[in-house]
Amino acid sequence: MDNYIVFGLGISGLSTVKFLAQKFPNNSITATDDNPQAMLQDKIHEITNKFSNVSFKSPELVSYNQNSKIIFSPGIPLYYPKKHKILEICKNTQAQLLCDLELFYLLNKTNNHFIGITGTNGKSTTTALIGFVLKEMNINCEIAGNIGIPCFELNQNQNYCYVFEISSYQLDLTKNLKFDVANLTNITPDHLDRHGNMANYCKAKKKIFANQTHKDYAIINIDNPQSKIIFDQLAESSNNSQKLIAISTKIIPDNGFAIINNQLVINFNNVNITLPFSSQYLFGEHNFQNIAFAFASIYCYLLKINYFKDNYIEVSKKIVDSIKLFKGLKHRLQIVKKIANICFINDSKATNAESSEHALKAFDNIFWILGGKPKDGGIKSLKPYFSKIIKAYLIGEASDEFAEFLKQNQVNYEKCFDLKTAFSKSFNDAKNYSLNQNNILLSPACASFDQWKNFEERGEYFCNLVNNIN
Repeated sequence: MDNYIVFGLGISGLSTVKFLAQKFPNNSITATDDNPQAMLQDKIHEITNKFSNVSFKSPELVSYNQNSKIIFSPGIPLYYPKKHKILEICKNTQAQLLCDLELFYLLNKTNNHFIGITGTNGKSTTTALIGFVLKEMNINCEIAGNIGIPCFELNQNQNYCYVFEISSYQLDLTKNLKFDVANLTNITPDHLDRHGNMANYCKAKKKIFANQTHKDYAIINIDNPQSKIIFDQLAESSNNSQKLIAISTKIIPDNGFAIINNQLVINFNNVNITLPFSSQYLFGEHNFQNIAFAFASIYCYLLKINYFKDNYIEVSKKIVDSIKLFKGLKHRLQIVKKIANICFINDSKATNAESSEHALKAFDNIFWILGGKPKDGGIKSLKPYFSKIIKAYLIGEASDEFAEFLKQNQVNYEKCFDLKTAFSKSFNDAKNYSLNQNNILLSPACASFDQWKNFEERGEYFCNLVNNIN
């Protein structure tokens, strides 16, 4: 009989413990964590009082054997900066190591479909957009994973489509997970402290296509150099039989989907359709990429369930109409409010320069609030967009570093230290600046941890400041 060991007691870990305890009342469920503080949560007492088959133990007291299924938290470093002891334990005992998403898949793969989305940027918006459109089309659908929703909080039924945002950390833990439709949005250097180097990071991302068959779809961004390499590798390998689909916002691929000049182009599976497209909510070239991925994923999923019945144009228009209703995710180029000639944009999710680049590309006449806990490279890559900046307002640890670079490049700036001060000064300046449209943009290009718990808290504070304007 299988015994389950949940290693890592964050939100997803505790959700998994509760699910397993209820689903398998006759099986042993052990929960543990490297952090002793995690073992002191009030929720642990609630679980042990409710379920007699659950025990919470410190890691050194946990027993493993060949029947152990270890549901390991992706938040715990597995290989770098040093190998976790669980790897040696699995090698010696033949215990199975997996993440909660793979366990969910194994328990629910019969009569259900799975769509997976990974990539350095764009995962969350693409995941949410796919889920939104499928629900608009009255298709049973749930989204979960790295987007912040534990998978074991979902409805578990037959004939559902489960849409998972899956990170490189989660993919590292998978072996048997198979997606009917798998998406790779892009790859740029990130999380290298956890993967050791770029090659390992790319290898983890590529695992989203593992186990796919000729009935499945692999959708890849060919505009991004690193993801294009993986596209070419899959195309050239005799071991891969899945249908390979290209996404671009620059060219019309031979076999794929594109959005160019406000036109959505379908050039796939002997279908050639061009539809006009625009969105009042999703701005920037990166969002066109996200939209193309979402459209392609939904299109391929509908092919799998024989939804079209040769009505390709009609159904494609239906997908596009649903996409236009999607207002985007919080903290990602979120239009909070427009007051007179001032637009307030919350892009708190932009925790690095690459993410902020999307915002600077999308808008003009910018009163830019930036700063926080700086990342390697700072804001040097954003120099081409400095002509769009009317004034910058610096907050957090990065203030001095960013001030020096902005000064070198003749960008008007002011050190404000905190977000409240930066907001007040930017609002006063924007009110007195005579342009038809001024944009107050929070796009920090930095992590939030110097002053905030996370980027969500930072973004919510900004939204509250906007909404409290008299």
